[in-house]
Amino acid sequence: MFLKRIILKNFKSFRGKTILDFPCLITAVIGPNGSGKSNIVDAIRWALGEQSFKNIRVEKGQDLIFAGSKNDTTAAVCEVELIFDNQKRLFNTDFSEVSILRRIDKSGENSYFLNHKPCRLKDIIDLTASAKIGLKGFSIINQGSVENILLVSPQERRIMLEEILGLKNIELKKEEAKRKLEETNINLDKTLALEQEILPHLRTLKRQVTRWEKREKIEEDLIITEKKYFANLYHQVLESNIFPDKKLDSLNQEIAALNQKIKNKEEELLVSKGEANGGLESKIQKITQEIINLQNKKSELLHELGHQEVATGLALSGKELEKQIIIIKEKLEKLLTIEDIALIHHQLKEIIAEFKTIFVDNARDNRPQVENIENQLASLEEELSNKNLLLKQEEEELNTKNRNFRAIFEEINELRRQKEDLLKEEQRQELLLEKYKLHLEDLKRRIEEAGLDFIAIKQYYEDNKSQILLAPEDLLSLEKQVLRLRRDMAEIGIEDANVIKEYEEISKRHNFLQQQIADLKKGSQDLKILIQQLTKEIEKSFEKSLSDINKDFNRYFRLMFAGGSAKIEQIKKSKSLVNNENQEEGEDTDTREEDVNQESYWGVDIKIDIPKTELKSLEMLSGGEKTLVAISLLFAIVNQSDPPLVVVDEIDAALDEDNSQRFSQILKELCKNTQFIIITHNRMTMSVAEVIYGVTIGEENSSQLLSIKLEDSDKILQKS
Repeated sequence: MFLKRIILKNFKSFRGKTILDFPCLITAVIGPNGSGKSNIVDAIRWALGEQSFKNIRVEKGQDLIFAGSKNDTTAAVCEVELIFDNQKRLFNTDFSEVSILRRIDKSGENSYFLNHKPCRLKDIIDLTASAKIGLKGFSIINQGSVENILLVSPQERRIMLEEILGLKNIELKKEEAKRKLEETNINLDKTLALEQEILPHLRTLKRQVTRWEKREKIEEDLIITEKKYFANLYHQVLESNIFPDKKLDSLNQEIAALNQKIKNKEEELLVSKGEANGGLESKIQKITQEIINLQNKKSELLHELGHQEVATGLALSGKELEKQIIIIKEKLEKLLTIEDIALIHHQLKEIIAEFKTIFVDNARDNRPQVENIENQLASLEEELSNKNLLLKQEEEELNTKNRNFRAIFEEINELRRQKEDLLKEEQRQELLLEKYKLHLEDLKRRIEEAGLDFIAIKQYYEDNKSQILLAPEDLLSLEKQVLRLRRDMAEIGIEDANVIKEYEEISKRHNFLQQQIADLKKGSQDLKILIQQLTKEIEKSFEKSLSDINKDFNRYFRLMFAGGSAKIEQIKKSKSLVNNENQEEGEDTDTREEDVNQESYWGVDIKIDIPKTELKSLEMLSGGEKTLVAISLLFAIVNQSDPPLVVVDEIDAALDEDNSQRFSQILKELCKNTQFIIITHNRMTMSVAEVIYGVTIGEENSSQLLSIKLEDSDKILQKS
């Protein structure tokens, strides 16, 4: 068995709690008309998710709640719980027992539970579809709807067959895939629209950002070029000045050395001049004293001449000589130079000569005295000659000292000229140093204006000077390149951080949309492929099952009609219909070309041949004949699909005794794999049931449930 138990709580005519157990494969529920036995079928249908009030015979959901009586108030809620045995895992869940419960309150709000946990209606539909007990199949067949399989359209008939054959689960997957495909295509259209909406602005921003990216590249090139350019200018500054500060240090040292030399030479000159002046004075004083001595001797000689003529002549001459000597003495006292000494010597010689002349002229008269005087004078002259020689020696020595003095003086002058030259060079180097500093400051300013760091340029020069130094003409070309790059940057303008930020945000949004579009397109394609695969799977399974059903359908038909034949066959779709459906499903016609070329079906038709009649059309059959055809097809489907549960509500009511017997015979055959719950008045049907429940009208017009035996069934059926 599959359905173990039904628990009703205030459902329709069942007051309070009612429990039906199903311990066997065929259970019959009997009772008089109006007793509420068909409400059990409604309870099963409603618990499985029925949404049509018509199919459960009420006008609104609140009508399902037990209405009460004079002595009892209306219940607040009603619920139906179906408990299934899932040992064989017919439900797609790991639970060995599955509980499906549905509840409704006075407000009409429905609640669904799986194993007593809240769930969605969809969860119940998916679960029951996996177990082949969906509402659109043949799991629940009412008396009035048994012939529906004959009266519905071929397409609806196919849907009913798919559900009872267990293809509903696949069909649900296909429908879910179609729904997702539709949602995916809608989302894809929305996403594409969003992308188209932002694309114009994104392109505008992209152009601006591209220009700024180009500016960044130009700026990189400019920095490299400027570094090379300024490094070369720095080299030129260094080369043009060659470190004048160091030259100035050297010049200052040379000037200091010259100053010391000049000082030394001036001291040497002063010493030499002092020696020369001191020696000359001493010599002059000595010569003066000697002349005085000679004058004294002359006076003595003149005194010795006693006669008057001589004395007179000598006196006159002596006075004259004395006068000259006094004059010479006075001059001697004033002489300071070598030239004056020479003049004195000359005058002395003249005086001596004059004295000699006077003395000779008077010698004849005073010969002895004259001779004596001559001797004395000769001695004096010799002495004067010696003095003259000594004076010459002194003169030579003085000349030598004078030459040395002039040499030192010239050397001092030369040193002073050298110092002057060095001072001029120092001034020139100071100008060069100032010019170097100005050039260096100008270079620093230009480097800073270019946004670079002077220290970095200097380091760059030191690290790369062997590779970056250029000839003047190449440096001019490099300068032009710098100006061109600066002009290019100025034309592009300054970056706008807000625009870049906006571009990044919109670009990120666009990338996200593109990724979404790619994902949606892939998802759409995957869903189309899935739909194709599921369609093929349904077609393949349905075609195989249809072949097997036809064998049993023909067999049961022949059993019911004592001959004849019956079959069901698929109706092919036209290519135009397939293409239209594919377009509705969002599929490209080319992707389904293979399916179009293959056989495609949209419904199922029933073909019959009743013996001893010419009737071929279902519309021409009587009600009883339609019931027999429907039962034959129903049992054929059940036999091939092996549904775990079939609930039938008085479908055997129109059968005569012979057909009732055949009906019961088929039930016994089918219950090996399928559990049957049968609402019936037919004793032949009751005879094959292992458990019979009787439903009667109890107190307050509520349905009462009884478990009875077959022999007691007549009593139940006869109760009104």
